[in-house]
Amino acid sequence: MTKQQHRWNLRLKSSNMYLGTVYLSEPLPEVEDVIMIGDKKYSILEMGSTRDASDVFVEEVKKK
Repeated sequence: MTKQQHRWNLRLKSSNMYLGTVYLSEPLPEVEDVIMIGDKKYSILEMGSTRDASDVFVEEVKKK
C-alpha cells in the first residue's frame, strides 16, 4: 500500500513569488514549522484549507 502524497505549491508571502512544488506524505508540517529548500530555511506562514494541492505561503528564515 502506498502512502498518500500531498502537493504543495510554495510561494513567498511578501511577493507571491513561486518557489516550487513539493510532494509530502504524513506527517505534514504545520504553520510556524521550518522547512529546508536547498540551502535556505523557510517558515510556513499560511496554508490552503484542504492541505492538498494548495498554495502554502512561506518566508525565509534570516540567519542570526
